[in-house]
Amino acid sequence: MLMKVKWKILLIGLLILPSLAIADDFTLSGYAEVGKKSTAEDYDEEDTDDDYTYQNYHLKFEQEVCPRLSYDISSFIYDKDYKSKDSLDSISRIFKTNWSYYIRDLKEESLKLNFKLKYKEKRYDNTPGSEYDQIRVAPSLTFKRKGLYTANLTAGINNFDYLEAGEKDQLKAFGKIGGKRYLWEKRLMLTSSYKIETTEEKKINRERTKHNLQAGFDYIFDLPWVYKITTRSGWGERDTKEEEERDEDYDYEYWLYGARTVHKITPRLKIDLKYQYFKKDYLTADLDHRGFYIKNTWAYKILDDEKNRIVLNLLGQHKDVEYALKAGNDYQKETAEIKVAYQRKKAWKASLSLQGNFYDFNDSSKDKERYYVKLSGEKLFKDGDLALSIDFKYRYTDYDEKNDTEQEAVRVTFKHRF
Repeated sequence: MLMKVKWKILLIGLLILPSLAIADDFTLSGYAEVGKKSTAEDYDEEDTDDDYTYQNYHLKFEQEVCPRLSYDISSFIYDKDYKSKDSLDSISRIFKTNWSYYIRDLKEESLKLNFKLKYKEKRYDNTPGSEYDQIRVAPSLTFKRKGLYTANLTAGINNFDYLEAGEKDQLKAFGKIGGKRYLWEKRLMLTSSYKIETTEEKKINRERTKHNLQAGFDYIFDLPWVYKITTRSGWGERDTKEEEERDEDYDYEYWLYGARTVHKITPRLKIDLKYQYFKKDYLTADLDHRGFYIKNTWAYKILDDEKNRIVLNLLGQHKDVEYALKAGNDYQKETAEIKVAYQRKKAWKASLSLQGNFYDFNDSSKDKERYYVKLSGEKLFKDGDLALSIDFKYRYTDYDEKNDTEQEAVRVTFKHRF
């Protein structure tokens, strides 16, 4: 109890401290969103498609106190009401703050100190045994030799304190080291990172120590038909509760490899090609799967002058997923999207997108077609210092052997620079 009181005092202090600083340049932003969606959109379609109604709220305050010091403070509320899984009905309240201070900032090099704090409360309507408070603290140092390399070091703790007595509590300590190296006048960039995380106590059917390794490179060409290539690969161990905000808490091992190329065909036309391979092996769940997707996007500026801009975007994607323990869940997915965006510069902008997704499962009773329509608009005021936007999203799912469903969502967003 004493520990919780101390943390609440710290959070209040972090909220009050900014008011004592001289306001130099700060921004207030946020959004409110209500609607319906499914877990298939949240968990990357890993054998789940549970519908729920949600309400999301966000508020964020940012300030640049001086050229060396900046911070932001934000809060989130996520409220979920599931259609057929009452045990998952829940509300999450999250507080985050990020601080950044340049200990050294010279023309050739810099040393920056970052501090991140996250506090989260998760409460369930019908499952009190799953309720918890989370505190995550992560200070880090970043050294940059401008134009040559960047190195960063992070260490911290991540504590899950369950309200109901038992063996679910988790206190994790983690460390991460990473860096980037630039070569050939920054045409080639090499990047890599390593993270280790350990839990205070060994849990049954849980990994006590987890490792994560990432590596890759970016290369910029001097060719008219290919501008840039990016590759990333990774291996590691994670859990779904922290990484994907799942209500279920599963440990898994993953592999990733991806490559992306950017092609600037003309000043008006840009083409992206991306390939991604992924694989997950779960420790206790039967969701083991692997697959890949290939995505191609086209962006064409129909009009781009001093006052107006019209951009046409086209997207095509093929995705193929295989499940090791549930062959009936294997599927192929084809996606096609078209989007048109118009911008009246320094005044307003609007966009309309249409997307179709076509699923072909091994178990044909799961086959479906899913369509999205999204309409967005943004208006600028006070010479662009105030922006108000609204997004409407409509989703229609046509099932082969189930009742079709319709879902809508709306988001209102604001951003004000003072």
